[in-house]
Order: sequence, then structure tokens, then C-alpha cells
Amino acid sequence: MRLKIGSTYQKAVTIIEKLKEGNVSIFICGKSGTGKTTLSSNITRKLLEAGVRIVAIDHRHAVSFPVELEPYVHRQDVSQKPLKLHLFGASDNPADTAASFADTITSVIALSNAQEQLLRPLLKEVLRASPAPNEVLEYLHQEIKSSHSRSAPGLENALAPLFAQKLFEDGDIEFSPGITLLDLSSFSLSTQHIVEEVLFAALLREATCEDFPPTFLYLDELSNYTLRSSNALGRILCEGRKQGLYALLVAQSIRVFKPEQRILLQQCKYMMCFQPADEEVRMCASLLSTKDKAKLVSTLKGLQVGEFMVSGSVYVGDSDTPTTKPLVVHSKSPEDVVPANGPLAIPVPSDTEPILPPAQIDLLLPLDAFDDCDDEEAAPSKPETVTENACPLLPDSPSEHSIEPLHLRDESSAPQEQSQSPQMQLLRSAVFTSVPMNSYYGNYNCSWPPAQVQPATFSYPNMDFSSLIQQDDAQISFQALITP
Repeated sequence: MRLKIGSTYQKAVTIIEKLKEGNVSIFICGKSGTGKTTLSSNITRKLLEAGVRIVAIDHRHAVSFPVELEPYVHRQDVSQKPLKLHLFGASDNPADTAASFADTITSVIALSNAQEQLLRPLLKEVLRASPAPNEVLEYLHQEIKSSHSRSAPGLENALAPLFAQKLFEDGDIEFSPGITLLDLSSFSLSTQHIVEEVLFAALLREATCEDFPPTFLYLDELSNYTLRSSNALGRILCEGRKQGLYALLVAQSIRVFKPEQRILLQQCKYMMCFQPADEEVRMCASLLSTKDKAKLVSTLKGLQVGEFMVSGSVYVGDSDTPTTKPLVVHSKSPEDVVPANGPLAIPVPSDTEPILPPAQIDLLLPLDAFDDCDDEEAAPSKPETVTENACPLLPDSPSEHSIEPLHLRDESSAPQEQSQSPQMQLLRSAVFTSVPMNSYYGNYNCSWPPAQVQPATFSYPNMDFSSLIQQDDAQISFQALITP
């Protein structure tokens, strides 16, 4: 599967993985308004093009998709149409089934030890009676009500959401091709957590089947979900990739996650961080890499809207070698990304949407490192000697004046000043009337195109040019060829 996520240096940045073999789980974070929704929509579009099934959950009518994806979205209000799944699995051992279901329930419902010890044997006895799957909860409810245990009333109250309404229907999971959006907005928070946990556990069981299609679980506002290593969502992150069950997780803040939860999030192979809140910059840097944290912090602070840092094995342009360091990517829509085999053109960035901020340039791999990405049609040129403060010329644009080649004037055609020789006047005119040379971001980087400087030939031997360089001209790149 090839999944374009944006561009850098106007070259496509792509995730390449084999479904059911590689880890394609993705975690996206960043403060509101930085571009998370645009990126997640682009990724969703590409997943659909790859034939991947997507399951999304909506807690309060907050999940939406772009208009062009709406024909592929199949909404299901679980309060009106119960979820079809095997609630108690397919094990023939009642004890194993009871233990598995109890683990699922206790991961989202706080039960006392006494209540949990009561639930397991009662459920085991119900399953041994072999009622129809749709009747198991009803039988369990009756057993709890007839129990003389002191824990029975508390257990009945805790399981009330399961008993109060029909949430599930026994059968194989049926998700439509495309995007299945499960609407849980009609339920209370506790009921939502029960439905989610039962669904995630059922997906894990279904994923063990050989004919299980590659599936992404899309969870926006991840902080609204229960995340532990012992619950079903945690196991999806750790184990789901082996069977083709992946996660696309989106969160505005990572500060709400405990350290052990952030460790779980690192099970996602691809971490994509937009500009975080100031108090979360170091946390995001730790998620991206354990090295060069100071540089990562500086880069994260300088990200613009639509830019993010990605860690993971991504490919730039036509390169067949993935990157090994966090990379700054612009989340352009796929149709706006220059094809990998297209010409390299770096436009002058606007004030509102720069291609790369200054602090990020030295974190990116130089274009020289991507042998396969070089423009084959570009004519080889000699490397130019550049002084420390030199700045490359901007590419030609309609708003710029072209630099005309310098021509020597005949001494008889120009009046001579008393204070300076004609040669000195000519050279001063050539230096101080040139078009100012500005860099893209005020500093030099070897990956930018070399300046197209046309040398001029002067035939004035033994001339001292130091008097021509003024204090405020320190950044002028001056190249002259002196011949005796």
C-alpha cells in the first residue's frame, strides 16, 4: 500500500507498507486549527483508494468527512440498529468465555473484587445452560437478581446499561465497504464505553480469521476513549497489526495521557505532530525521537499551519530508501503534490504559508542524499565558492529585474571625476547598483539552487577593492575575475 501524506521540497512523502505484514497504525496530534483534520481526511481518502475498510465511532455528532467522501460513509445509529457481533466469542469452553467477557466488562466498568468474583461463576453457569446468544444477557440478569450475595445489587446496577437496552445482536460482524460510522451519541458515557470495548474485543477476535479484510479503526478525540495495555484498544495497538487491524488515532493534546498511555501510543509506527501547545512541546518531541530533543523542540515550535513532523519510515520522491530521522512535511492535498517524477521547482514561499520555516531546514535530509530524486535533465555545473555570509539568488519571477551583464565603458565616453579614477567609478557603479540578493529565509543552505552569477572581467591590475565594501553590505555576494 502506498499512502501519500504530503510533500517536502515539493516532492511527495509516502508511506509504503504491506498490509497484514507491516505496522501502518498512525497517531496524529496537535493543537486545534493546525491541520489535523485535513491530514486525516487525506489519509482516509488514500485508504479507501487502497481498498481498506474503515470503522469510525461518533460520540456526539462530531465526526465528519469531506463532501467527496460522503457517498462512501455508511452511518449506523446503534440505538436504532444493534451491532451484529459475537458478544461472547466462539469458544466452546464456558469458563473461557465467561472469563473473556468479564475481562472486557471490567476494563470499562469499575467492579469490586466481590462483584467480579460473583459475575464470573454466574455467567459460566448461564453459558453452560446453552441459551440462545441473544438471551444470555437476559438469563444473566435473572441470575443476578435471584442471587443472595451482598454484591448482587451493586453488580446489577453496574451492568444496568447492558440490561436496559438491546445493544448487540448475535452474528458475524457486518461492516460495509468504505467507511462505517457508528453513532453512539444517544447513549450515556458509560454505555458508550461498554459498546466500544465490546466492539474492539470483537474486532480482535474477528481479525484472527484468515479472510479478515485489512481494517482501520478511526478514532477522533482519542482522549474520550479508555486506553490501557489490558483493554481491547491497547491490545489492538500491540497485536492488531499482525492480523491486519490498524488504528488511525487523532488527539488535540497528549498532556491528558498518562506516561504508560504515551508508551502505548508509541506502538503506532507513524507519529505525526502538528504544532503543539507550548506546555506539550517536549512531550511531542519525546514521542518523535529520543535523539536531538533540543532541535526537535525548536522545530516543533516553528511549525506553521499545515506543517507537521513525522517519524517513521517514509519515502521522499522516487527514493527507494526510507528516511531515518523525523521529517518536516507539508500536508498538502494529494492533487496539489508534485508527482515524484516531476521537475523540482521550489517557489518563493508566501508570508502566510512557507514551504519550510528557517528552523527546520537543517533537520531535513539534503536533496543530495536522495540520489534517485535528482532532476536527470539538470545540466551538471561546477560548485561555486560561497562565502560564509553569502545568500543565494531568488529564482527569476515577473516581479524581479533581471541582472544585466556588466560591460566595460570606454574611458572617453564617460566624464571623469576629480576624486576617483574612471576605473573606480565603473567598479563602484557595478557593485552598488546590482539587484540585492535575498535568500528564501535569510540564511544559506546547500540544498537550495546555486546562484546564477555571471562573472565580469576587469583589466585593472593591483587594485584594492576593500574600500568599496561598506559596513551595511556584509551580505552582498560579490564575484569578480581579475586578470592582470
